[in-house]
Amino acid sequence: MYQEASNTNLLMLLHTAVYPFIAALIISLVAGKLLRASSYLGYLGGFVVGLSLIHSGLSFPPNQALDYYAVTILIGIILLLCLSLIKTPAITNSALFLLSGLSFFFLLNPVLKHTGFMMSLSWAVISSLIVMCYYLISHKTQKPYQNETRSLHNHLLPIGLMIVAGCAAPVVSIGGSLLIGQLLGAFAAAMLAYVIVGYLTKHAQNNAFVPALLILGGLITQSHVLADIPLEVMLMLSASLFVTPLVLLFTNKISHIMASQVVISGIISAFSLWLIWPESSLY
Repeated sequence: MYQEASNTNLLMLLHTAVYPFIAALIISLVAGKLLRASSYLGYLGGFVVGLSLIHSGLSFPPNQALDYYAVTILIGIILLLCLSLIKTPAITNSALFLLSGLSFFFLLNPVLKHTGFMMSLSWAVISSLIVMCYYLISHKTQKPYQNETRSLHNHLLPIGLMIVAGCAAPVVSIGGSLLIGQLLGAFAAAMLAYVIVGYLTKHAQNNAFVPALLILGGLITQSHVLADIPLEVMLMLSASLFVTPLVLLFTNKISHIMASQVVISGIISAFSLWLIWPESSLY
């Protein structure tokens, strides 16, 4: 019995962290070397690997809410291209609002459709507005990349998202859905590989965090809508997304920025665990 539990835990670890990390590492290297500015495909590929392993019923065209992450990834790539190629703020902001709203609608509607179209639309609009706030704040902190320097400044926003996902994973796993908790872990592992490769190869791209923000935002909102994580916990996890871009407005010191994100995300995670911890034993 203990050996079966050990094997199950090992398989869960491989699917949640190891395989997504390795896949993101390889894809980031290949994409970064061949396509130069598209190494963000690494974390997307790593997350897809984790999604296919963790969500065994993954299908395309999508049948379930989790299947729509494939659509979210496509929307994220299209949105990133729009932000890179279009220089008119009004158009880029409109594209950001509409496409991110579409992504959230697809992720949440399969669960909310029994409550009516307006409920799904409302969730999509509110979630899209949060994404827009994050983007507008972070846009003020982004500077032209200097490829000759191996600076972590180029990757602070992805690192912030990675920390939020890593701290949210145990909360969602214990309090609502092991499946979504594992996907948060896979996302964090894929982001870690992307950041490592980007730092070592000096490859970075403005707004590369945007597809990641759609994925992580979808996982956090689904943790409430799909997995019954309390609304206040979902809101605290969502608020923790803003730590890195807000601190970046006031300081460029990497240690201060990362420490702020780790400490605040850790406190929110600990408090959330206290709120949702089951009365009965986990075993």
